[in-house]
Amino acid sequence: MAVKSNTDMPDQSTDLYDIVCDVLRTDLKLGSMELTPDTPMVGEELGLDSLDLLMVVTGTEKRLGIKIPNDRLGPDTMRTIGAFVDFVGELRQD
Repeated sequence: MAVKSNTDMPDQSTDLYDIVCDVLRTDLKLGSMELTPDTPMVGEELGLDSLDLLMVVTGTEKRLGIKIPNDRLGPDTMRTIGAFVDFVGELRQD
């Protein structure tokens, strides 16, 4: 039986959420910073720049063994951690 996360995301999204948070914490060295699905990926809270966002994409690709098309990335898909998780989840279903 799977342990429920404190987010309202389904299990597959919860797994993706954990992977994206791992990328943020390890690859971008954010450590124990509190991350939620509503955490903005751009702007003041995390302070990610374009290179950081690229590292999030490539780190996620490596961990999942997928390729995220550059032409599908944009402000809406990377607005928040949850938006990026949803986007990646949709890609995996295609």
